[in-house]
Amino acid sequence: MTRGWTRKALLLGAAALLVTLLGCGETTPVQKPSQRGMPTGPLPGAPEEQPFVEAGVPPPAYPRDRDLIPFEIRGDTTNRFLIDGSTLSVTEDGVVHFVLVIRTADGVDNVRFAGLRCSEREWKDYAFARVDHTWVAVRDPQWQPVHTLRLNDYQGTLYKDYFCTSGAVSSGPAGSVAKLVDRLKHPPKPDQRVPRTE
Repeated sequence: MTRGWTRKALLLGAAALLVTLLGCGETTPVQKPSQRGMPTGPLPGAPEEQPFVEAGVPPPAYPRDRDLIPFEIRGDTTNRFLIDGSTLSVTEDGVVHFVLVIRTADGVDNVRFAGLRCSEREWKDYAFARVDHTWVAVRDPQWQPVHTLRLNDYQGTLYKDYFCTSGAVSSGPAGSVAKLVDRLKHPPKPDQRVPRTE
């Protein structure tokens, strides 16, 4: 019985001594092995991904017929589609801006100022033209995905055939404004391996 009490007393004394020693002097925070020698923040030389900031581009003048460039679209349509070549621009943010005219079989024009963000395959309408050739801005315009349509597929056609780089993934515009105008006037031959309706 005495031997058991002696062992307990020794253990309690050792624990009290350890607590006393830990309470004295300065303590140094212990780093995890994975943190030792590792810099905090982004790695040197590694570019930080910046949030997309769109450049503000006001609507241009109403299009003149002499500046309109017709283009053929994928899929079915009874309309004509034309781009005002004088309004084409590629801003530093990689967005292609342009005025698009959709002309019905009855000769009625639907005119819009739009943008195509090739890297994300997105489309945005900024403004629509009134009958008096003035613009009405879209309230809170948002980027929308470009979908492939069987009827009036002007968005998919401009994305795939004219304004954006070809391939599995588009990384940006297909070139300078002059090159985009040239592609509209002299369309690239379609890839025979890909059906035009897709």
